[in-house]
Order: sequence, then structure tokens, then C-alpha cells
Amino acid sequence: MSWGGWPEDKPEEYVPQMIDLQFDLNGVTIPADSAQALAEALQRLLPWLGEDERIGVQHLKGAETNSGDVTLNINRRTKLFIRVPKARVGEMQGLVGHTIDLAGHALQLGSFKTREFTPFANIYAHFVDTGSATEEQFVQDVMRELDGHFGLRCGFICGKPQSLQSASGPIHGYSLMLHDVPPHKSLQIQDEGMGRHRLLGCGIFIPHKSIAPVVPAVS
Repeated sequence: MSWGGWPEDKPEEYVPQMIDLQFDLNGVTIPADSAQALAEALQRLLPWLGEDERIGVQHLKGAETNSGDVTLNINRRTKLFIRVPKARVGEMQGLVGHTIDLAGHALQLGSFKTREFTPFANIYAHFVDTGSATEEQFVQDVMRELDGHFGLRCGFICGKPQSLQSASGPIHGYSLMLHDVPPHKSLQIQDEGMGRHRLLGCGIFIPHKSIAPVVPAVS
């Protein structure tokens, strides 16, 4: 989806307040849908994680052993990414060395390193939840937030509908690619995120080198 003939964005600066932390992990398996259990486990160790809606926990990735598995295999290459205010990075040491339980799957948190945002023109969120269930409503929500909140009109592509379990029931959303985003707006969107449920991995944007994998081929 895109608008036509929007005004050219003037170069501006944006200084992010948030930063990504990459944690080493030690474990064998995780639930395929681990978002709620992970958020709860982390908040038991650091309750303030739930006090700032910008704080986000990216979905953990693993490998299926069989189609439709409810358990995923992980290894030492699997990392945990948490997006927090720069002013609170030191407090995140409180997670290091702890073993958390994800519905019976043990996961030990190792040391972490910081990773600043990069102002890519293409940014991608694995799951965005705006509160709307249909794609038509979701598209309207995205356009309204981009234009109204971020003051931005850029191209975007919605992925397939998906869902995850939360404490209050299933959450429905879509993956979302934004492209042709000016550098300062790219940093702002990564800094603030979009939609709801950041602790469950929703609305967290990361740089994406190309939109080619998500654009349908033209015959």
C-alpha cells in the first residue's frame, strides 16, 4: 500500500531513546508460542519492564522438528532481543545468569551486548497488532498511525494474518513492511514501535535490506 504525491521529507535528525539488547541463551527447546510465558518470566525478575509501553521483547525463533510442532528446538545461536530505554541498560544486568521457565522449558539468560538502531529505508515488524481483525481495518489503522502520529506517508506491505496467545486470549495481527522511509522517521518508528503488546513481540520494527522477498512476482 502507498500514497501518491506526498510531500518530500526534509532531512531531519532523530535521537532514539531506546536501544536493543542481545542476550546469549542456553537451552534446548522452547514452546512454539512462547510470547506470553517469556514476558511473564522476565517481568517476575524485573517488574518495571511492564511499566513502559515502548519496552519490547522480540519473538524467540527456533526450528521445527515436525510440521505443526508445539515445541521448537534452539541452540547457542538463538538470541533474546529486548528493547529498553537507554537510561535503564545498567538495570538489565539483573537478568544475567537467571534461568527462566517457559511452560516447562528451561532457558538460562547469559550476558548481553547493546545494538543501536540503524536508519534503514526499509523496516519490518514480524507481528503488528492494532486491535483490528480484518486486513482492511488493519490497513486503515496503519495509514492513520503513520500519517497522524508519525507525520509520514510511505509505502507499506501487509503480510499474512497470524495470531498468538496472550493472558486475555488470542491476539490477531499481520506482519508489516514499511519502505522508502526517511532516515529520521525510520529511527523514530523503531524507537516507538506501532500498535499494541510490545512485550509480546508486537509492533517491533527492525531494518530490512530489501522488500523483494515480500513483493509478489510480476509475470
